[in-house]
Amino acid sequence: MVGDMVPVFNGTIDNCIKLATKALTTYRSFRGADAAIDEKLVLVEHHWRKVQIKLLVLRKISDQLGRDLAQSQFNLLHKLQGKLLQATSLIESLKPKGRLSKRSALDFLKKLQYSLVLKNCLDELVVELDKWQDQFDPTWYLTTRMRDIAIDSALAESRTEQATASGPNVTTLDKMIALRHAIKQDNKTLKGESGTQFSINLPASGLHGATETSIPFSAARAIMKNRSTKLLIGETVDPLSGNISQVKVDVENLARRLKQIDPDAFGLLCCHGISKHFDAANRLLSIDMLYETPEDSAPPTSLRQLLLQQQPVSVSAIIRLVKQLVRSVSYIHACDFVHKNIRPENVIVFSGKTSSLGSSFLLGFNQFRNTNFQTNLIGDPAWNRNLYRHPQRQGLCVQDRYVMQHDIYSLGVCMLEIGLWKPFVWYPKDSADAAPVPAVALGLSLSDTQFQTLKSTTSLRIKEHLVQLAKTELPHKLGDMYTAIVLACLNCLDAGNEAFGTEQELADEDGILVGVRFIENVLIKMNEISI
Repeated sequence: MVGDMVPVFNGTIDNCIKLATKALTTYRSFRGADAAIDEKLVLVEHHWRKVQIKLLVLRKISDQLGRDLAQSQFNLLHKLQGKLLQATSLIESLKPKGRLSKRSALDFLKKLQYSLVLKNCLDELVVELDKWQDQFDPTWYLTTRMRDIAIDSALAESRTEQATASGPNVTTLDKMIALRHAIKQDNKTLKGESGTQFSINLPASGLHGATETSIPFSAARAIMKNRSTKLLIGETVDPLSGNISQVKVDVENLARRLKQIDPDAFGLLCCHGISKHFDAANRLLSIDMLYETPEDSAPPTSLRQLLLQQQPVSVSAIIRLVKQLVRSVSYIHACDFVHKNIRPENVIVFSGKTSSLGSSFLLGFNQFRNTNFQTNLIGDPAWNRNLYRHPQRQGLCVQDRYVMQHDIYSLGVCMLEIGLWKPFVWYPKDSADAAPVPAVALGLSLSDTQFQTLKSTTSLRIKEHLVQLAKTELPHKLGDMYTAIVLACLNCLDAGNEAFGTEQELADEDGILVGVRFIENVLIKMNEISI
C-alpha cells in the first residue's frame, strides 16, 4: 500500500471499531429489559465479533497490502463505517437523555413503539453486517495468496490475542490460517485447526462395497459408504495431459485447500479426501476426489438437468443460484487455481425446502490447474464444451495459456443461460448418453467439425452471438444491472477493456489483481441485486 494511505486506512478501521463499540454499549444498557431484545443483541455481538477480528488483523497487515487490494478493502471499510454511523445515530436519537439505568431502560421500553424500533434496529444491523461480510470476505481470503511472511506473523499474533481474550474458539482466524498454510504446504499431511495431523489420502479400499449413483448430466456421482448415512460426492480426475506427476501434485494441493473451506461461504464442497487408483505395474491411472455434503442431504441434481426440465422458477431463486456460482468462482481463484471447465454440467444443486434451487456447488475439477503452472495448449472439438470457452481457448489447438479471465468468460456464458432459464445444450430422449445438439434457445447451428479447424471463424461468431443475446433477451427478464454483469464477463478479454486490469497490471506476481477486479465488477455488483 502507498505509505500515505496507511494512516487513513487504519484510521477508518479504528473509527469502525469505535462506532460499533459505542452502539453496542448503548444497546447493552437495555439488556434484561426485554427477552427478545436480549436475543437479538447476542446475535449482533456474534456478528460484530467476527467482523472485528478481521478488522484487527487487517490493521496489522495494512502496510503489506497491494494498491488494488487495499483500495478495494478501503472502499468496503468506508461502507461499513457509514452503516455503523447510521446505526449509532439512530440509537442515540432514541435513547432518553441522561444516564440510562436498568429501571429507566425498562420504563423506556414499555412504550411499545420504542421497543419495536429498537428490535428493528438490531435486526437491521445483523442484516447489514451479514451483507458487508459477504462483500468483504472474498477480499479477506485473497490475502492468503500474498507471499509476505508478515501476514503469517500477524495472523498467529491475532489468534493468540483472541484466544486469550475469549477462549479457544476462534474459528474466524483458524480457517484463514489453515487455508494459507494449505496453499504453502508441499507435504501430504498438514495440521488442522486443532493442531492434529490429518491426511488427505484415503485407503484404496475405502469405497469397496459403497453404493454409487450417477448424477444425471454430470460426471460426478453420489456415494453412500457401507454402514454410513453420510452422503459423499465423487468425481474422477483423469491425467489427460500426460504429466501425471503434475496432475497428482495439483490434485493434492487442491484437496488440502478444499479441506479447509466453509462450504456455505465458498460455494464449494469441503473435500473429504482423495483416492488413487494404480495399474498392475503400480502406475497411477486416476484419482478420485471425494466431497462432503450438507447435513441430511438427498442426492443432488445437476444444473444441466434442471435447465433441461424447464420447470418454472422464481427470479429470486435464479439470482440466489447465480450469486452462489459467482462466489464459487471467486474462491477458486482465491485458492490459487483456475477451474477451466465452468458449465452447467459441473454445478450440482441440492433441493431446498421450498424450491428445487437450494444450495448449489461448483464441481468438475477434472481439468483445473494451479495458476503458477503453464497450461497445455491442447483442446478438444466438442462443440458443447467449446460453447463455454473463450475464443482463445476453443478448438483442438488453443491460442493462449489459460488465465483467470477465461473462467470469468465461462461464468458469463453460464449466467446468460441461467438468466434466460433455457438450455443452450439439448440431449435427445433426455439421455446423457445421447449426442448433444444445440438447443433452440441458443439460436446457433454448431457441430464438432467446426472446432477441428485451426483459426476457425466459429469462435468469434459464438462470442458475438452470445453478447447480442444478452443485450436483447436479458434486460426484460433480469434487469439492466444483471445484463451489465453478464456483458462484463463476456467482454473481459476484449482489446482495450481494462475492467479486469491492463495487460501490464495483470502480470502481478501474486495474481491478486484479477481477483480484486472480479470482486468489484462481478461479485459485489451481484450482491447488490435484490428481488
